[in-house]
Amino acid sequence: MKDFVKKHPINKSNRKISSARLRAKRDLDQPLKLKHLFITAGIAVALLVAVKFILETDVENLLGQVGNPTVEFLYPTDLKKDSVLVQSGGIVIEQNCEYLLQIEAYGKRIYAQEQLGILLSLGLKSYVERTFSSSQPDKPLFKVMSGPYKTKSEVNNAREVMMKNNRQPLVISKCIKT
Repeated sequence: MKDFVKKHPINKSNRKISSARLRAKRDLDQPLKLKHLFITAGIAVALLVAVKFILETDVENLLGQVGNPTVEFLYPTDLKKDSVLVQSGGIVIEQNCEYLLQIEAYGKRIYAQEQLGILLSLGLKSYVERTFSSSQPDKPLFKVMSGPYKTKSEVNNAREVMMKNNRQPLVISKCIKT
């Protein structure tokens, strides 16, 4: 008959047997040892000493004693005598300009209307303009436009709003000579 006494869970010892297979073969080292720190500090000191002797810099000379610095501009008096002749025939005296932003051009009106809704929600005065392509004159295009703006400052402000919303609008200027 076989003896089952040693196989019962109550008779087993609580001591765990560690296997040699599960042990690490080397001890875990710290990632940065003290000798590495001293080597790095030594290299830094050596570089500082080398730079001082190679560049021959003196820190005391760089810290000058300037109490109240003043800047004085002296213009030659001959500039008053010089004159420049400009022909006024090629210069436009006054222009009546208006500026527009072309946001996008679509082949279908529904996409242009969707973009128009986005622009109106941003607070920009916008509209959809129907035009035709030069390469395909029978196919209409729908340009989403914003404006008109009276000054370059206004159009640049509107352009910045569009660029913050991941759009790259084109600035179109229409000027009339008066």
